[in-house]
Amino acid sequence: LMAEIDPARTTELIDRYEQLYGLPDSCAPEGVQTLQQRQQRLDAKANVAGGINERFYREQLDALGYTAATIEQFQNLDSTPDPEWGEFWRYYWRVNIPADANISWQTCTSTCDSAIRTWGDTVAECVIDKLCPSHTVVVFAYPEGKENAQN
Repeated sequence: LMAEIDPARTTELIDRYEQLYGLPDSCAPEGVQTLQQRQQRLDAKANVAGGINERFYREQLDALGYTAATIEQFQNLDSTPDPEWGEFWRYYWRVNIPADANISWQTCTSTCDSAIRTWGDTVAECVIDKLCPSHTVVVFAYPEGKENAQN
């Protein structure tokens, strides 16, 4: 019963927790999610503590399982009126998620119009997009390898 108190570990009460937190929401992927995916999403939503800063988004990515992801060019505009990328890039910031996140290759059974390779995590992108300030634009990059996620 003690495990059911923690949204990150619940199994028996997960349906009830999801109902309370409005999950699955528009960020849920199509098809069936694993118990671990449901627990991660529930934990991220249940433990969201506000704050429009890099640490807040870093914690969201960690809760979704992307501990190697990095965030770049997130600027406090009051203290940096001259952004590094120029005036037009003032409201852009980038989340680097290692490219091995959900890589899918075309196979012999794939349709002719399917992409040769796809990657990315629509759930992580949707969650960050929903939480980002409305006047900003977040760009998601999937660099090759963990060491390149920091570039």
